[in-house]
Amino acid sequence: MGEVIWVEVLSRHHDVVARHRCVGPEVHIGRGYDNDVVIDDPYVAARHVCIAREDDGTLVALDPGSANGLFADHGAKRLQRIVLDGEHPIRIGHTYLRIRDANHVVSRERLAAPPGRAWPVVLALGVGLLAAEGILLWLGETGEPKPSRYVLPLLGLTVSVLAWTTLWAILSRIFSGQARFEHHLLIALTALLAFSLYNELVDYAAFALTWRMLAVYEYVGSWLWFSALCFLHLRVIGASRLRLKAGVVAALAAVGISTQTLAQWETHAALDGTSYVRHLKPPALRVAFPQSESAFFADVEKLKAPLDRARSEDPLSGGVFSLLDADD
Repeated sequence: MGEVIWVEVLSRHHDVVARHRCVGPEVHIGRGYDNDVVIDDPYVAARHVCIAREDDGTLVALDPGSANGLFADHGAKRLQRIVLDGEHPIRIGHTYLRIRDANHVVSRERLAAPPGRAWPVVLALGVGLLAAEGILLWLGETGEPKPSRYVLPLLGLTVSVLAWTTLWAILSRIFSGQARFEHHLLIALTALLAFSLYNELVDYAAFALTWRMLAVYEYVGSWLWFSALCFLHLRVIGASRLRLKAGVVAALAAVGISTQTLAQWETHAALDGTSYVRHLKPPALRVAFPQSESAFFADVEKLKAPLDRARSEDPLSGGVFSLLDADD
């Protein structure tokens, strides 16, 4: 009696779809019913691959001569023989297989968090976020305080966070079988609190240092934050193909930054004449020293001569108003 060999049928993302326990010196896999493992794939031959054990105990996959061949995972090179290590899959037709023997060492089990352990943290972050937003609304208040100016924005923020989290929980339920609502809510609240602090720090730094470009190109950090948020949600949905997911969100951030940079460049002339401070700030936060009274009046004196010379000169001819002057 041979040793036990396990054949795992995988999805395209290398998730286990089915496991087959086989006993014997060889394991035959194919579409025919005389195989040890039957694969329902029209691109798989009746007897497509044979799993054999060499003298040193190593498992190998052998192609007896199928039409569509044997491949290593996503590789494009057709192979007649593949040495199996229990980690890297092989591909026959459109089916991915992973072969392991009974003594394959698995990773340690994950420690399960007690149920509801994340909810106190989620609640604390939610209260902190609402408190921070309330303080920012109060700092930006320039008129008589009214409850509606606080209740409506905070209520809208709460509804938006719950709607965003619900969307990701639904996607997680569809693709991984578990909603993980509290994990997605934790990510959303943490990211939103960090984004709120980032916006305020940039706003205050632009005012204090008089750096217009810091505020004008604040969106670069916003797009990077948004892409990181999406990546964390995707990671909760599934830990497979993280490089692909990171590449997708990085491409999304690059497109967003490029598009907004183009829009900023087209409206650069208009932005030069506008204020880059969103809210009133205390003058004491300015790093630049205030101008003295004597220096201010000295600058005024420098303007008198050019203004007097301009008043004494004839106005420029032509232009739109020259026709009106001619009619008079």
